[in-house]
Amino acid sequence: MKSSYKILQIVDSLEIGGSERMSVNIYNSLTSNNIENCLVVTRKSGPLFSFISENKNVFFLNKKGVYDCHAFFNLIKKIKKYNPSVIHSHQTSIYWSFIIKLMFPKITLIWHDHWGNSDLLKNSDRKIVKYFSFLIDGVICVNEKIKKWNIRNLKLNMEFITYIPNFPLFKNIERKKTNIPTIVCVANIRSQKDHPNLLKACSILKEQEVNYKILLVGSLEDLYWVKKIKNLINEYNLNKNVVLLGPVTDICEVLSIADVGVLSSVSEGLPVSLLEYGLAGLPVVCTDVGQCREVLGYGKFGWLIPSRSPLELAEALKESLNDSRQAELKSLGLKKHIEENYSSNKFFKSYFEFVNIIKKENV
Repeated sequence: MKSSYKILQIVDSLEIGGSERMSVNIYNSLTSNNIENCLVVTRKSGPLFSFISENKNVFFLNKKGVYDCHAFFNLIKKIKKYNPSVIHSHQTSIYWSFIIKLMFPKITLIWHDHWGNSDLLKNSDRKIVKYFSFLIDGVICVNEKIKKWNIRNLKLNMEFITYIPNFPLFKNIERKKTNIPTIVCVANIRSQKDHPNLLKACSILKEQEVNYKILLVGSLEDLYWVKKIKNLINEYNLNKNVVLLGPVTDICEVLSIADVGVLSSVSEGLPVSLLEYGLAGLPVVCTDVGQCREVLGYGKFGWLIPSRSPLELAEALKESLNDSRQAELKSLGLKKHIEENYSSNKFFKSYFEFVNIIKKENV
């Protein structure tokens, strides 16, 4: 991988989430390939900071709110000093990037649209982004639904809106045997991830006397949803089956003790956790939302089920735990599929080809 571009990424935080993981993956990959880049974190650090390979080019603005002038001026100073050729803005950091583009019009502005609620996205949504979209030079979308929304709604030639799949950065792990069959769900506790659907499925498994344990891994920042999930665990009498781990710094360690990976979301972009399940060699049960269908080979490499269907979710989980032959075939196929189609090399090949097209147009 070679490039003459200097890339400055902007992301809100380093909490556990899809856009945050991708910002770290991009930074680590560029750094390891000696491509000049830096990562600016506007709000706060988080567990993902421990995954950064070299932190000398990671900067924190400690933004307190939308109108934090001190943090914004520090961003301006950083851009003047670093003089990037590309600003790569993740999700909601695009709002400040609009102002940056007005101040530095020669810098190429790329928006990385990770919108997790892509299945629920309406044309009337994201009015501010639509209004100022003439300032964006290119949009990278994490699934085809988001790409179609951007083509319909942004003031941008469709040539400059593309879909590039996410990629995981993952060390090889050694699977460990556990006494109790273990399911893992790596998803922040919030409405989009639909943990109530998963817990209802778990209650069905318990009624059917299936022996299992499930680990819930992810941010606990949304206190309303955390309380709701805890109440449901008590209501379904799942305290001995469900472990609410919260955020973890070493996801590989958690996946090494799991037998099945699950996502029960009502909407997704392209979840990095799904790619990590695959590379860990786990059989996967997932709702048919976002780009998950493509990742699972349209059901060939995992169990695809409709969202908000706890009975079907329970049946798929039961089958993935009990049918070891089918689980192994699906997990082996998924791992190979991800290694071949969702690698960092494939991402950056598409990425730099896309940036080249934009740069040529703006000459």
